Amino acid sequence: MKAIKTSYLILFFCIGLFPSVSLGQVVFEAVCNASEVLVGNPFEVSFQLKNAKVKKLDPPSFNGLQAQGPSVGQSFSYVNGKSSTNESYSYYVVANKPGTYKIGAAKVITNTGQTLRSKPITVKVVEKKSTANSEIAEKVFLRTELSNTDAVVGEQITVDIRIYTQVGIEQTELIKEPSFENMFSHYLRSFADKPEIVVVDGEQYYTQILRRIVVFPSKPGTIVVEPAIVEVGIANNNGRSIFNPFRLISHTLKSLPVELNVKELGGAASGFSGAVGAYTMQAHIAKNNISSDEVVELTLQVRGKGDIKQVLVPNLGINKKYFDQFPPTVNEDIREGGGLLGGIKEFHYVLTPKAAGALTIQPKFVFFDPETKQFITIDTTLQVQVTQGKNQLPSKAERDAAKKEVFVVDEPKEDLMSFKAPLAEATFSPQRTSFFLGSVIFWILTFLPFLGLLGLFKWKEKQNNLNNLPIAEQRRNNASSEASIRLQSAKQALMQENSKDFFNEISKALLGFISDKYNIPTVELTKSNVRQKLIKQEMSVEKIDSLVSILQTCEMALFAGLTNTESMEKVYHESEALIQLMS
Repeated sequence: MKAIKTSYLILFFCIGLFPSVSLGQVVFEAVCNASEVLVGNPFEVSFQLKNAKVKKLDPPSFNGLQAQGPSVGQSFSYVNGKSSTNESYSYYVVANKPGTYKIGAAKVITNTGQTLRSKPITVKVVEKKSTANSEIAEKVFLRTELSNTDAVVGEQITVDIRIYTQVGIEQTELIKEPSFENMFSHYLRSFADKPEIVVVDGEQYYTQILRRIVVFPSKPGTIVVEPAIVEVGIANNNGRSIFNPFRLISHTLKSLPVELNVKELGGAASGFSGAVGAYTMQAHIAKNNISSDEVVELTLQVRGKGDIKQVLVPNLGINKKYFDQFPPTVNEDIREGGGLLGGIKEFHYVLTPKAAGALTIQPKFVFFDPETKQFITIDTTLQVQVTQGKNQLPSKAERDAAKKEVFVVDEPKEDLMSFKAPLAEATFSPQRTSFFLGSVIFWILTFLPFLGLLGLFKWKEKQNNLNNLPIAEQRRNNASSEASIRLQSAKQALMQENSKDFFNEISKALLGFISDKYNIPTVELTKSNVRQKLIKQEMSVEKIDSLVSILQTCEMALFAGLTNTESMEKVYHESEALIQLMS
């Protein structure tokens, strides 16, 4: 019995030992998604390094095959307390002739200096058996086309999935859409999708756009747009059946990957709003003549083509000595037109005058125009005439006069003291020292202005540093204040019992906060995928569940037309608490 127990202990020790040896092992291997392919059909070959970092990769010889790439991918997994990494370099390969092709070994040098080689891969390329399918391969193909292959960060690029054909196509189905790494993407609902006639390599084709996506690159570098896959149904009029004389032949098309070269915006102009595209700005004041008891209502409207969500609050150019400024309310209207994405963003300001007279407001809006490769500044000057109301404010002339005014003390009609007694009879008492001079309060008031100036200089230095931060960092710092503005709009809608505006503003406040705080593209952030996005940001499950629950409540309320004030108040307080918790 003792021997049996000893055997079990040895067995368990061995079983536990082998996984600990295999886990974490560095492996470099070649993977191909096909061993036999048809002529002209692309296939994928990837070289994967596990549990190490690539320092240098020497690609293999493709020996007569056309290869494009590589596209780089990274992944990380954590299972049962063990972590593993995977770094892959993928090539898309096409053979134009039948035969057996050997893809040589690739060599990699890891970050620890270890040299590894993959095993060679053999792929068999054969002719298509069907003559009809062979003809189809020559007469139908798919492309992923970019409006521009060189761009700057934030520039709008259109991605068209376009089919070219010389035969009649009855059906099309998009099987796989391109993936867009490091880009904000938006699928357009309307675009020019009418068939056109074009000439490619001396051959005439009918062409049509199947899908148009606009993307906005968020990082500089070379970005690979992965292939799209489309299945088409082509009519075959050689059918023998009288019930189905035009049998459809199914054929799969796959585009090749394309590259987009993205450059950083260099030397951003002062006051840059974060907008890249073509924009205009209009400014409007409700009343140009007001009293000191009223407020200035100013509206700035930014309109143009680009990612309107990235437009930051413009600079009003006001003198804080003459105005108190409150955070603006912001309205967005995203629109599609001309095969592009654009929209309107309005900023509504309320300014309180602090002085009477002719006051000036000079709003400025700065954006980058990718066509001219320049920063464009739009500015204007607005005049407001402020008259004194019940709340008397000093005019400019009065303020200037107050600086020069000299105060004179009138002489008293009688002497302050009368010395009637002779000097010999006079008595003297010691003078009492002032309680204020030399006291703690005296010294505090003496040095307080100097401390105030020092604090002002430090605050100004901090503001300059904040203004020089990258746009993403500025948005992250302003995430809470922007969300508060949305919540104020939601609160107004709640007081007015406007349920539609209330739930819209709550959704915008939460999604906008997540977008700014975690630098997640707003065009990629929806109610359906917010959970996956936040899991990648390592947010706690409790916070994610609370956020998704509120968003689902808003969605259902908008769909069902919920007007229960108590429910709206509950949603408001939950949203406010959640934003404070995530700040």
